Amino acid sequence: MNPGTTACLICPACGQAFLSMQQSMEGMVQCPHCAHNALRSYFGTQAQVAGVAQVRRRVSQQQPLPSMPAAPQQEIRALFQPAAWPPQPPIQAPANFTARQTLQPSQALMPTGAPPPPSEEFKTPPHLRRSPWRGAFILLAFSVVCGGALWLWRDSVNVPVVKPSVDVTPPPVKTVVRIDPVVPQTQIARAVIPAPDVGAVTADAKQLITEFFAADSAERRAACIHDAAKYSAEIEAQFGAVGDKKTELRLLSRIPGMPQTLPGRQPVPLFKLVTSVCANGALIRLETGADGKRRISWPLLHETHAEALATFLKQPAGEAAWFHVGLRPSHGLDIAAELRPRYITFDVQVSAGSEPHFVACVERDTPLGRFMNRESEWGKSYLARLLVRRLDIQSDAPCLLVIDCEGAPER
Repeated sequence: MNPGTTACLICPACGQAFLSMQQSMEGMVQCPHCAHNALRSYFGTQAQVAGVAQVRRRVSQQQPLPSMPAAPQQEIRALFQPAAWPPQPPIQAPANFTARQTLQPSQALMPTGAPPPPSEEFKTPPHLRRSPWRGAFILLAFSVVCGGALWLWRDSVNVPVVKPSVDVTPPPVKTVVRIDPVVPQTQIARAVIPAPDVGAVTADAKQLITEFFAADSAERRAACIHDAAKYSAEIEAQFGAVGDKKTELRLLSRIPGMPQTLPGRQPVPLFKLVTSVCANGALIRLETGADGKRRISWPLLHETHAEALATFLKQPAGEAAWFHVGLRPSHGLDIAAELRPRYITFDVQVSAGSEPHFVACVERDTPLGRFMNRESEWGKSYLARLLVRRLDIQSDAPCLLVIDCEGAPER
C-alpha cells in the first residue's frame, strides 16, 4: 500500500475501516460498507482512534425476540465449553469500558471522555454550489436577445420611404402607338352574337314551315322567306304549283348536333324537311331579318330541295358555281393514295340523309387550303358557301375542287 496516495479511514456510521484515495479534506467520501456519504474531514483515521478502548464493530440494531429472554453470559459460555474444562471466572469489563450501544455514531471514533462533536448537516462544497442569480441572468439574456430580434424585424418591415432631396429629371417618355391587328368581320360577329336559343328556333321553324306549305298565295309564302323579294320567282316556280302538282309536306325534324358557319364558327340549328318531291330531305336554316324576326333561308332550302349540286356535276368540268353545302373534315380515303398529300379533303352533305355523297378537295399548298385547314377542326361539321367545279381524278365518289369560300380573306 502506498501511504502517499491512500489513507485508511474509519466510517463514523458503521465503524469499519476502508482505504480511500481522497486527499482533500473538502472532498466527498463514501463508505463501501454502509454507503454513508460525507466530507473527508468527517471520517476518522487510525491515529485519531488510538485512545478509544475496545471499539467493537457496530452491527445493525436488532430487537430481541419477545419469546426468548436473554440468557446470562455465563450460561451461554457453559453450553459451548467442554465438561473437562475448568470453570472460568467471569470476564469483567475494565473500568474505562463504555458500552457500544450508548455511543452515538459520531462518538464511535472519539476517545473516551472527549466531548461529542457538534452535529452538522451536510453542506455542498463551495465549488459545487450554484449561484442564485444564474437563472435570473439566463432569463435576462434571453429577453434581451428576443427583444433585439423583434426590433430588427420591425425595422425591416416598416422601412421608411426616403425621398431624394435632389430633383431627378425623368427620362423622356416615348409615345407608343398601339396598332391593333385587323380582326376579320366574322370573328367580331362570333364574339358579339350569342348562341341561338334552340327551343325558340325550333318553334319558329315549325310555325314557318307549316305556314309556308299551307299558304295559298305568293304573299303568304313570301312572308315566310328571308329577303323574299330577291327570290320571288324561284319560290313560285318551285312551290307555287297547285292541285296535283303542289308540293306536300311529309316531315319536319331538327338534325342532331349543331354545325358551325365557315368562317365565323357560329352555331346554326339545321332542320330536315321531307316533301313529296324530296325523299332524302332538304336542309333548312333560319335567318334573322332587320325587324328581328326569324325566317327561312331560301338559298339553302332551294339548292338542297332541288338537288342542285348533283345536277351541276353532270355538266362539263370547266364550269364553276356557288353552292351552300355541309362540310366535315375527312381522311380522303375516297381518292387515290398518291393524291392525298396534295389535297385537304372534306365530306360534302347536300341533304338530310347520307346520300348523295361527294368529296370536296382543296389544294393543300394554297392560301385557301391553309385558311380552311386553320378554320376547321376534326370531328366537327360546318356550313359554308363554296365556289366549286368538278374534279376528274381517280376516286370512289364524285369529287369537287374548291376554288373559293365565301367570307375567306382575299388572296
